[in-house]
Amino acid sequence: MSTIARALALLDHFSPDHPRLGLTEMMRLSGRDKATVHRHLTALVQAGYLEQAPDTRAYRLGPALTRLADMRRHTVPEIEMVGALIDDLSRVVGELVHVNRLHGFDLIHLCHAEHHNHPVRVSFDATERPPVLATASGRAFLAFSAPEVVAAALADPGTWDRKDAAPDGVAVCETLATIAAHGFAYNRDTLRLGVSSVAIPVFDADGTPVATCSIAYPTGRGGADFRDRLARHLMAFAPKMTVAMGGVVPARVQKIWAAQGNSTKMADQA
Repeated sequence: MSTIARALALLDHFSPDHPRLGLTEMMRLSGRDKATVHRHLTALVQAGYLEQAPDTRAYRLGPALTRLADMRRHTVPEIEMVGALIDDLSRVVGELVHVNRLHGFDLIHLCHAEHHNHPVRVSFDATERPPVLATASGRAFLAFSAPEVVAAALADPGTWDRKDAAPDGVAVCETLATIAAHGFAYNRDTLRLGVSSVAIPVFDADGTPVATCSIAYPTGRGGADFRDRLARHLMAFAPKMTVAMGGVVPARVQKIWAAQGNSTKMADQA
């Protein structure tokens, strides 16, 4: 990892629960020595990516990030195009729909939409970075990724819920193969009790997964029939989603989505 990348990686340690971090905390979180962390923090402050709170001198995110985020939102057309699509999808299904880009094995929120008239809804935190193996989105991404990507994910402790034991690689690969055959992944009360979701991959111009689109809903809303209805809607929108992000759906995946869209029942995943 380059010096610039190592410095910028420090920004990932900030969160709604930890909006301010001191030098000592940053050393602990990054696992780097004091001199290196201080040098990187100083460079980030000079560039405006960080600033120091006047009362505690702790570091917090700086104004340059706001400017860049606004610039991206106004100049990157995929966000607008994808936003319009998921807004339509959310109106059709009446549930929360969100799109994440993959950065390494981090699911980074791109946009979301929520249209419903239900008294019970799923709470959503756009800053959350759940472990990919514990989410429908993460498994949908891995199911259509190259074997070496899956192997790297299994070797990375950050990809599974640390409250659990390390995943069984054989079992995970079997589940991913089933997801690839179905064209979508789903969770039921896996990451959070009372929350279920269905998800599909979004592909780049080479047909490689680079993002995911998912529908999250309260588990009590319905069982397998309800899940399958949402999955069919999701797969019907999936090709448009990939095109909006400048990608191409592989022919084999397109065939699976078309077949599942015409199916009334879908097999269970492990």
